[in-house]
Amino acid sequence: MSGPISSTVALFGDIICNSYVVGASVWYFFLSSPVMMKSLGREKFVPLMMSLMKVFFTSCCVSLTASLALTYIHTKGNVGGLPFLSQLVGLAGALLNKFVIGPNALAAGKASMGERKGKDGEGSLGKFASEGGFGGKGGTKFWHR
Repeated sequence: MSGPISSTVALFGDIICNSYVVGASVWYFFLSSPVMMKSLGREKFVPLMMSLMKVFFTSCCVSLTASLALTYIHTKGNVGGLPFLSQLVGLAGALLNKFVIGPNALAAGKASMGERKGKDGEGSLGKFASEGGFGGKGGTKFWHR
């Protein structure tokens, strides 16, 4: 395939890839998250969403990489044009989320879940206030005594 047909196919593929990213984002953040939070409760919801976050950002990175390649094809290699540069910025944001922000958020979420669960491992917060809780070194301990 060459000429206008391949450019049209590349544009169509680009639109499909970007539509996936928009649709997946809307589904993940605005549709499924509130429903699952309400139906599952916080304790079951958070671990599930933590594992789904990895899949979500990986799939967005794959889709945006394909979209960048397809944009290169349908713009005939115009890397200085707005379509290519905006795809590049979108991919950079997705990669930043996948490799920097996401792992840090997951680590903080795991630490927070561990603190909420308590040192007794039973999921109770009975000793939470007297052992320091979320306030770091003795943060809540001081205020509760």
